[in-house]
Amino acid sequence: MDTTTLVIIGLAVLVIVLILLFARGGSRRPRVKDLQPLSNESRDRYLTEWDRVEMKFVEAPEEAVREADGIVMAVLAERRHPMGERMLPADVLAARKEATRRGDRTEGMRRAMLSYRAVMMKMVPSTREERPRREMA
Repeated sequence: MDTTTLVIIGLAVLVIVLILLFARGGSRRPRVKDLQPLSNESRDRYLTEWDRVEMKFVEAPEEAVREADGIVMAVLAERRHPMGERMLPADVLAARKEATRRGDRTEGMRRAMLSYRAVMMKMVPSTREERPRREMA
């Protein structure tokens, strides 16, 4: 093969790779408004479960964080959010990282709960304005 043929083959491979990269670009995280909405019953159930887990945090932080992860993942699944590790919301990934960090475990658990709360606030819209919000120090 001569040099011209190699250059043409190289360019063809490059074009194919670029096409595949652009085609894959459509697999970014979905927007919340594009997800399946929750029924009122599901929304109320998740909010009740979330309140229970937040209250449990004081006495059993590790267990509360595990349960928070489970609730958030159930919400994501019910709303038909892609469940691949790279497709999860950034707050879920941050929460998992914080929950497993070395050093001050309690602080990591607190930060994980705050990240999970951020996901819950985005994914489970509360229409109950009278719901008091508890602050985590």
